[in-house]
Amino acid sequence: MDFIASLRIIETKGDDSTLIEKDISTTVAGDLIVTRLIGKINTDDVIEWFNGFEKSCQQFIGEGLKYKLLVDRKGYTPNHFSVQKAWKDKFFNETILNHSKAIAFLLEEGEIMNYLQQSNTKESVKFFDNYEQAFKWLKNYPR
Repeated sequence: MDFIASLRIIETKGDDSTLIEKDISTTVAGDLIVTRLIGKINTDDVIEWFNGFEKSCQQFIGEGLKYKLLVDRKGYTPNHFSVQKAWKDKFFNETILNHSKAIAFLLEEGEIMNYLQQSNTKESVKFFDNYEQAFKWLKNYPR
């Protein structure tokens, strides 16, 4: 499955010269779960996203299997500070994180990503601004 092809960008005129279409989907390919929370997101979107994400993770957890996560937040734009808190509260779930082998975060290039890359001490967690690099790292991550 070509995940890169599933990212779509809408171009508009005006203040927002390029808006990324909202995508709150989760897909599974082998032992890889790709979850997207991109575009202009509100708290209800986070709840809807998490329901699908959690269901995908539970398929593995129920069978005692571990998975790799690609968390695509490139183009993520919360409409209020409470959206980021809701995402953190949902995503940083002990059960879900304890069953992951490796996690790649896809983020916008910039100060936040640089800080996360420099402060990260976990070998199984990496931050990327390039989808293909994130996907390749996960694919080659030790089983």
